[in-house]
Amino acid sequence: MMSQLSITVLFCSWISFCLALTTSIDCESAIAVVNLPADIESVSGVKIYHSNTWWSAAYTCPSTCLYEVSACVFRSCTCRCDGPSLQNSAEVPQPVVQAPENCTGVNLVVVIPSRYTLSRVHVTHDASSGLTSSVYTCPEACSGSQQCPTVAPCECECVAANDTIYDAEAPGWSHVAASTYAAIGTSGTSFDVLATSGALPPSMMTTIELAGTTGVATSGTTGTTGDNAGACGGSCSPIPADGITLRLGTSTGTGFPEAANTSVAFARIRTFRTFSSLAPGTGSTFVQASVGGNACAGGVRLAATANFTTSAAPAAVIAAVLRTTSVYADYPVLSVAFALRDADGRPGVQRPSSVSLSGVAQSGGAGCPVSGIDPTTGVGRCDVVVAASEFGTAGGPTECTLTLSVMYGSVVTAATVVSATVVQRVTASALPSGTIGLLVSMPQSPRLPSEPFTVAATGSTGTNVLAFFQITIFFNSSLITYGGDSGVSSSLYTLKLGVTHASLPGQMSFVSVIGTAKDTGSGLIAGDGVPLLTATFAVAAGTAATVADSAFTATIVSFTDVANTNFVQVQPGKFSDARSGVQPSGRIEVWSPEAVGLLAYASTSELINTYGLDGRSASATVSARVVRRSACTAASGCRVDTDSVAVGATCSASGINNVAVLSGCQLTVGPTTAAGSAALNVTASLGALVAEPVPIRVWHPSAVTVSASTSTLHKIAGAHGVGCQPLYQSTALTVTATLSGERLPSISVDVTCLSTIVSSDPSVVAVSGATATGLSVGSAQVSVGLASATIEVSDAPVQPVCVSAALVADNTASITSSTVDASVSVSARYAKNAQAALMAEGAAGTVVAWAVFSDGSQQELTPADGLQIAPYAEFSTILDSSNVVQGQSTASYYRAFVKANAGNAAGGCALEASWIDACTNATLATGPIGANVSLPLAVAASVTISPSTPCGTGATCSLTRADDAATRLGRRSWAQLSLGVTFSGQAEPVSFTDDPRTLYTVTSGADLVSVTAGGLVAARNDTNGSGVAVVSVSFPTYARATSVQASISVRVDVVTGLHWTPTPYPAYAGSTALSKSMLQRVHCTSSFQRAVVGAAVRLSDGSSVDVSSHAFLQAVSRDSSIVSVPARSGSSGFVLVGTAAGVTNVTLSFGPNAVSSAAITVLDSSVTVTALQWTTSWQSASPATFAATVGTERATALAVTFSDATRFAEAVAGLPWLPPAAYLTFASDDPDRISISDAGRATILASSYRAPVALTAASMPCTVGPSSSPVSSTTEVYANLEPSVGDIDLGNRYGLPFSADSRTPPSVGQLLTVPMRLNLGSGGHLTFTSFNLNHSADWLR
Repeated sequence: MMSQLSITVLFCSWISFCLALTTSIDCESAIAVVNLPADIESVSGVKIYHSNTWWSAAYTCPSTCLYEVSACVFRSCTCRCDGPSLQNSAEVPQPVVQAPENCTGVNLVVVIPSRYTLSRVHVTHDASSGLTSSVYTCPEACSGSQQCPTVAPCECECVAANDTIYDAEAPGWSHVAASTYAAIGTSGTSFDVLATSGALPPSMMTTIELAGTTGVATSGTTGTTGDNAGACGGSCSPIPADGITLRLGTSTGTGFPEAANTSVAFARIRTFRTFSSLAPGTGSTFVQASVGGNACAGGVRLAATANFTTSAAPAAVIAAVLRTTSVYADYPVLSVAFALRDADGRPGVQRPSSVSLSGVAQSGGAGCPVSGIDPTTGVGRCDVVVAASEFGTAGGPTECTLTLSVMYGSVVTAATVVSATVVQRVTASALPSGTIGLLVSMPQSPRLPSEPFTVAATGSTGTNVLAFFQITIFFNSSLITYGGDSGVSSSLYTLKLGVTHASLPGQMSFVSVIGTAKDTGSGLIAGDGVPLLTATFAVAAGTAATVADSAFTATIVSFTDVANTNFVQVQPGKFSDARSGVQPSGRIEVWSPEAVGLLAYASTSELINTYGLDGRSASATVSARVVRRSACTAASGCRVDTDSVAVGATCSASGINNVAVLSGCQLTVGPTTAAGSAALNVTASLGALVAEPVPIRVWHPSAVTVSASTSTLHKIAGAHGVGCQPLYQSTALTVTATLSGERLPSISVDVTCLSTIVSSDPSVVAVSGATATGLSVGSAQVSVGLASATIEVSDAPVQPVCVSAALVADNTASITSSTVDASVSVSARYAKNAQAALMAEGAAGTVVAWAVFSDGSQQELTPADGLQIAPYAEFSTILDSSNVVQGQSTASYYRAFVKANAGNAAGGCALEASWIDACTNATLATGPIGANVSLPLAVAASVTISPSTPCGTGATCSLTRADDAATRLGRRSWAQLSLGVTFSGQAEPVSFTDDPRTLYTVTSGADLVSVTAGGLVAARNDTNGSGVAVVSVSFPTYARATSVQASISVRVDVVTGLHWTPTPYPAYAGSTALSKSMLQRVHCTSSFQRAVVGAAVRLSDGSSVDVSSHAFLQAVSRDSSIVSVPARSGSSGFVLVGTAAGVTNVTLSFGPNAVSSAAITVLDSSVTVTALQWTTSWQSASPATFAATVGTERATALAVTFSDATRFAEAVAGLPWLPPAAYLTFASDDPDRISISDAGRATILASSYRAPVALTAASMPCTVGPSSSPVSSTTEVYANLEPSVGDIDLGNRYGLPFSADSRTPPSVGQLLTVPMRLNLGSGGHLTFTSFNLNHSADWLR
């Protein structure tokens, strides 16, 4: 039951009479509603005093808890209470009087609320004016107007026409400084609005300021001196407030204007409030602002828009489903899926401070992270670890009642209860002490399909030390899968031979494991419960729920002690599982991931039925997610971790008669529905699973009205339309609908843009969109459905008085937005007599204009109506107004641009707007348009190289001639300059690169570079010079930049030479430091040495560039019979090949300016071998071992040093032109084990059992050249055969096969551990093996 309390308090103002303030309190919903009368414009705070059971507190209302004028209906300011009861005391601060920001003319305007009067006004002057503060007496008639929507001003004279008023204060009232004045006491701020609980859907509110005081110039005020000198004079009325149009920028149906316009003197304010059905968190809608046009189309669209995101309300309802219906000691995590909704059923709730799960002792876990709550569906999850103390050690399961709570700060806003089963732990079973046997421990909790689990095997040995074991674990392969060899491990035993498994009859498989103790002296490998191993298995995918008591069996093949005695052979193992006592087999219980609950949510929780207006249906779809049973641990998470969409779910609904139509799970409002409702509950189900009902609100238009701004359209004197027929006035049409429903408030919204308005007599009144135009005398009904309004067309003429026009400068509008609840409020404002500020060449604005008639009415003019504009003489060289641009609809608008080289115009009447009759060409009315052209002076210029044409990394650009070889090195022959000019008061430079007023001049180095009028600088081809040129920039014909200059240095470099050096080939570490211009025979062979060329070109700046591998480099031998230069392959350098004794020149070139020759000498003498070094990489380096199957051949590696200090880093396989057999010999001291060929290739034939094999390389005798003796080098390597496929190998893999350290043969009495390896080949798999090991009793025992 709802309890209501009505409190009346008195608020007394300085005028000595009191205002009634009603505070309605809904104690159950804890909302205090403070209703503001029309007299109070704004409230900044409301103090509410509680009873003694609650503390007193002051609650600040949002700054937008303002009066709203809309058919004299005022909204309320709501403040939330903290308790169930309130004392009958509420205090509202004093209302606000606004002061306008402009008193530069003869009038000071003070705006006051209706029904109030002022007797005096206190004006504070600017201290610099020299005037003193004064109190002025207002006329008796200066009182608040009772008419809506405007509030009349009170006008009082200022002391001087050029005085600046900073503050205007009505005595006893609070005041605001004029500099902060904008729309209803705020400036450029976004407001917060709170809705009465359950009354309105969420939306947003935005403030728009159009142009400010420097963006829009209008005609209409007098006075041309003082601070207002240059303002454009005239007596025409200002542009109307509804000349500003504000629209939602998305498709219709997401929001509707809700409030009327508000007009304040010396400013034009347009307030736009929208009623929206957008879901919380939706941000696709934005607000556009235009000047001119109507509420639906037309006008000059301003660049600024405000995107907004609707806010979310706190969660008020929580639905929960337990994912882990039972928890176990080895699966201790409780997992709960939940869905949140606010008080109106919307799932996109405000993110809570916390969500908690209570009712069971906990020891950690992920908890309930609020960051994981889906902002669209409201679905989240809690995972908490149940403390070990909850499980105990015996007994049956325990039922726990859990509470899931949602908190904002310290306040619980939603809670629900779920129940879970805590299964108590079964006491682990063990073999009797002293018993010899095997025990395999199984999981005590159920497992899901595909879920892995671990079994642990322990051995009881009595008094024996278990040095070696072999066990076999059998499992039902129709239920269980093996987790792989990598899943088997042991802390005490080396499972050296790995793991095998195979299928057996009866759907059984086995795992056979052999283990050897890591430390036979350890006391841990004897007695009861010796840990043998752990192995991983998994429940087979697709397994149905079952309890398998014989899923596992086990057998001891053998237990062996340190004396190699088997103290157990072929004995069945025992099991410990969820059953009490030791069992002959192992049990596995399998769960299925069955569905345990549904969580439902709607795509939108608000439906607005606009079918009768636009013929469109609206729908909301209810979706559900299936929550499935799972099991969870803190370490590995939940086995079923993702809930799925409920495919095949059905829905039912209550209370939908005449409100909505349900098809499947889609709720639709349209042509067959004719009512609204606060809550249609839609329930989703899937089989036996039923979700919590999802509430959806439906708003229906209960009443529609059509209204016209002007009900009588007069003939316009002297104006003619099509065919020179008389021209009549036009008026804007508005369609309003009242949205309501059962238990819903009534909301009046503007649905003009949704509606199709028709005229009953189009020959009298023509309707186009939302505009009605008179065509002939008479009357007609304009209607939408059954709603209509009468418009009269009269021959009584009205005179065109003047044209009220404005120049809307580009990019002068600014829009800010905020995310709040309740209605959208958008305000737009422009000053009455400000100057449009055009601050740069090319700066532009669009002209909007209204004709003002003798009856005080106005209507917009466009070029299609005969509007023309032209600059006044003093602005003719500054502004160009000849362009006409397309607007937002079929109407066009004039544009005004600042010309190039324009001078300054401090402000004044820049353009004249004229209304020209299309038939007689007579001027019907005119009006001036103000503008302030203020072009700043250039203060700096900077010239750089365009990033698109880089020509160096430093401050100086480096170019080269187009025909120079330096272009082959990536040097450019040209570069594009980039020029920026910075003007006073501007942070960013303006590009002047291509401006015709820019003069580029080569002021130094004109013989090196040239530059075009567009700033393209290029190296000249008609000179061989190099050096630095300077390109300067100036603006001799640009009056605002004559004092600004800039310059940039550009280098021109060319290739001046080439240097090259021959070095030993093939190259090796350090070879480039050794010049090789003399080639000799290699150690008495017929082959000569070779050299590789290293080349670099020199540039005129002194730098060098390596071109050894450059494709443009050329090399030619004068006599190829002495030295040949083979063609290069790939990117390698040139190789010089000696072919016969003699001397010849080799010439290298890199273009015509880089040519170099050098003499290469070829001698018939020899360089001899002075050192040899083995560098072979064997299969093992320590000890060096040739390990391969019998008969394997491989190349060795040998480095050779010669008498001239040159080297071959790889002489065996690296020199196809010089085989090693030509000057080297190779030998083996045990060719029966490793043989080596003349080409240095080694072959393994048998294993080494006592010592390594010595391989020796030696140089052949050579008597030509320096006298030298043959040199040699020996390396030792062990031969160790690898087994062939299917063969077994005994002993170490590297070094000696039978040796404790792989190098020393065994001694008498030494105990040897002999590894044994089986080669299974590629892809081979060992399932079972049996072998005999024979040994000589004479040598081994």
